[in-house]
Amino acid sequence: MPDFTMPASFPDKDFAAFTLGATSLFPGKQQVIFDPEEKRRSFIRSAQAVRYRYRSCVECDEEFKGLCVNLAEPFKVGWGDEGSTYELERCIYLFFTSALSVFDSFAFCLYFVGNAVQAADFPNVAKPRDISLHSTAKAFKAAFPQAPLTALLITLKDDARFKTIYVVRNLVGHRLSGCQSMRFHGSTKEEIWHLPASPIRLKFDSEMLQHRLEEIGQLLAPLISAAREFVENHQPAMGTT
Repeated sequence: MPDFTMPASFPDKDFAAFTLGATSLFPGKQQVIFDPEEKRRSFIRSAQAVRYRYRSCVECDEEFKGLCVNLAEPFKVGWGDEGSTYELERCIYLFFTSALSVFDSFAFCLYFVGNAVQAADFPNVAKPRDISLHSTAKAFKAAFPQAPLTALLITLKDDARFKTIYVVRNLVGHRLSGCQSMRFHGSTKEEIWHLPASPIRLKFDSEMLQHRLEEIGQLLAPLISAAREFVENHQPAMGTT
């Protein structure tokens, strides 16, 4: 897209190769969910969502850094300031919601790829609401147990970096908002973004979301590379589309 630029940190070349290779797996021109054209459309839109959500994360990080530079004085000294808290919390909410959506959208996208290659093991294309990271990993494990992509999908949920995204998103998305917490250990000041009852400790500074963004990239890049390899290894034979 000439009018849409992805952040340099996104592996756009690999992702474009993946989407191009995967699109060739969806023949036909019918328009309903059970038919190839609608499956192709679902694939394309979910692949688009991966890019859009990632870019949203980057933009939230940039906005968060700007807010940290211009915090109200009461907030800086730990007295609290609701205006600053709201602006920061809005960025955090949008960042983590988008971050989890990167992986949920990619899982949805990959489920349709799996269906295009081996439909019997991916029946939920007729029930899209049942498609999740878990169901995608489970289907790939049954259909393609030796694929490197399968191993990455299976282990993703147990990765500490993903768990942070998952836990924080569920808290801010469904339960509560966070706030600044300032503690002193002798002459050392510790600042965290406090989320009640959360096992996750987010060190509060201007780089808080940047660290998470780097972890998203670390998780996403090998997944995209493996997905590209998968579709390249499952291209239809000439004359079969």
